[in-house]
This record gives sequence, structure tokens and C-alpha cells, in this order.
Amino acid sequence: MLYAQHHHWTSLAALIFSLMWMLIILLLLVGIYQRNLTYVRYWLVFTCLGIMLDAVLLLYGLTLAISINWEGVKITVLPFVGLAVEMTFVYIIYVFYLDMISREQWIPVARRYTGGCNQREVKDASSSDNTKRKERKRLKKLYKREEKAALKQLARKLRRGQV
Repeated sequence: MLYAQHHHWTSLAALIFSLMWMLIILLLLVGIYQRNLTYVRYWLVFTCLGIMLDAVLLLYGLTLAISINWEGVKITVLPFVGLAVEMTFVYIIYVFYLDMISREQWIPVARRYTGGCNQREVKDASSSDNTKRKERKRLKKLYKREEKAALKQLARKLRRGQV
């Protein structure tokens, strides 16, 4: 609404960053729902960079004043409380992310690239990448099947009152 009223670049930047922030939150939700570690990692990096930028801007605003205005200090404390709450949520998601990594051992470690290989080795590497992809899919299905079986067994025990 500010951009529609004033047509100023700062309001346009605020609009773009707020839309980007909503997309990043959706990325986190999709990453958690689909158990996609890449999306959660992107959210963590973006949010940590945002927290650092917010902290720098808030400290810059506080140190910019020539004299201490206590009313201004009281108003400025609220964004710092917001940063503390945001850092708490980032820590919770980070712990969840570490838990996801430890539970999903079938995720392959980063690919290794070798220099100076000839074309024949490159073709072999691409076929081995295809086999790795198939193996990863197979392990992912197996993992999900085992997880479902464990949940069914736990539900069965709960119904019988054994847990």
C-alpha cells in the first residue's frame, strides 16, 4: 500500500523483501513436510543472514544518535526482543535439522569431482551417478516403509495398552 501511495524505492524494496520472506517461510514449511534438507538449510542460511542484518541496522540506529533519548531506547528494545524470539525459533529449527540429518543416513555425502579425467571415465561416472540416484530412491522407499511399519506397531501397542 505504501508503494501505491508514494511510489518510492524504499517502499518497493520493503514490498519485495516481504514477498521474499513469505516465500522463504513457505520453503521452510515445504522442506519440513517433505523432509527435504536442502530447503531447511536455505531457510536457516537466509534467516541467519537476516538476523545479522537486523542486528547491525538496530545497533547502527542506536549509535547514530548524538544524545540518549530514553523514549527512543524504550521503543528500540522491542525489535531486540523480536530478534531474540526469532533466534530462538532458528535454534529450534536448527536442532530439528540436525535431527533430520542424523535420522536419514541414506543421503549421500557431497559428490567428489576429479580433474584431468578422460571422456571414458566421465561416461562411467554419469552411469554411476544414475545408479546412485536409483539406490538413493530405493533406500528412501525402504526407509519410509520401515517408518510406517514402526508407527503401525506403536499404534497397535498403544491400543493394547502395552506402552
